[in-house]
Amino acid sequence: MNNQHVITLAEAQEMTHAYQNATQFQGLTISCKIDKQSYQQLMDQEGCDGVRTYFALNDIGKLTIVVVGVDANGNDLTNGVILDKSDLCPHICPISSPLM
Repeated sequence: MNNQHVITLAEAQEMTHAYQNATQFQGLTISCKIDKQSYQQLMDQEGCDGVRTYFALNDIGKLTIVVVGVDANGNDLTNGVILDKSDLCPHICPISSPLM
C-alpha cells in the first residue's frame, strides 16, 4: 500500500527544524503529545475515515492542537470525540529526538 502521508526522517527534520529556527516561532510550542488510547478512541468512532489537526491556543495562550475525526466526505465529526489536553513541549519534551 502506497501511503502519501509517509515522509522520511530527513524530510521531517528539515520541516521541524525550519519551524524551530524561524524567528517568528521562537518560544512557541515545539510539539504536542497525545496518547495512543485517545487517538484510537477518536479513530474507532463510527464514520471516522481520517483525522484532522487544528492549531489552537489553550487557556493560558500556549500553542496546542485540537484533533477531530473526519468522515469519508471530509467533514469534521464535531459531535464525536475531540482531543486536546496534549503534553506540550517545552515542558514535557522527548529526551532525545532527531526532530528537535
